[in-house]
Amino acid sequence: MHKFIHLFIFFILTGSSSLLAQSISMSPTRLFFTGNPGEKVTKTVTLQNSSDKDYVFNLNYKDWVREEDGNKVYLEAGSSKTSNASWVSTLENAVTVPAKSTKEIVVTMQIPANASPSAVTNSMLFFTQLPQQADKARIQNGIGIITLFEVGLHIFYTPPGNHVKSLDITNISEVKSENAANRKVAVSIHNDGNTINDATVEFELTNTDSGKEIKLPAISISMLPDTNQLVQFSLPENISGNFLGVVIIKMAESNDLRVGEKNFKF
Repeated sequence: MHKFIHLFIFFILTGSSSLLAQSISMSPTRLFFTGNPGEKVTKTVTLQNSSDKDYVFNLNYKDWVREEDGNKVYLEAGSSKTSNASWVSTLENAVTVPAKSTKEIVVTMQIPANASPSAVTNSMLFFTQLPQQADKARIQNGIGIITLFEVGLHIFYTPPGNHVKSLDITNISEVKSENAANRKVAVSIHNDGNTINDATVEFELTNTDSGKEIKLPAISISMLPDTNQLVQFSLPENISGNFLGVVIIKMAESNDLRVGEKNFKF
């Protein structure tokens, strides 16, 4: 007796509008809502299908938090203290995006009458691809793999009175590693403002003996209020000498910079 193994593989896309197998894209990938308690606000997201087949997606909600290393952890809707999943709705719980077409989905946020006037909230609306009959038929003859996609739409709510953009550099230190070729410097950052903060973190090293400068690739971050993030920069192999390290944080939609310095001996 043959046993058929049906393997469903999900690829989750939540960080950008990059393509799903060059076929499905979402724009935008983040919705920013604001409004007063009791208000209803709507925004639109567009799914584009450039492939030759129809896609069907089931809509479902999750909460998420970002750990200090920047990774997202997904939770059941309503379980996070900053969840707004129950505020959000769409007209349909499943959507079809026909081949070579786009589909607009209206996302509605009903801000509760008792919503906090100061708390920023967040959730994720997932569009999970459902297997079609053709997909299922393909795996009836033995071991089959169906590649399914899940697109994540970030949903944020910021109260109208929240306008303080601020990040604080709380620590700069070398990450101790057994592997000398894999040395890193970690920058600890705290969002001490009251809004979501998109920023670019830059790190430059200057050899204090020779004056030679090393500029490492910048790292982009996005932080919710009152959260911490550890941003790590990989150092060049065989780096040696006395260096001044300078961290520069550039916040989006702000001319305000945060600068931190520390001396290193490698």
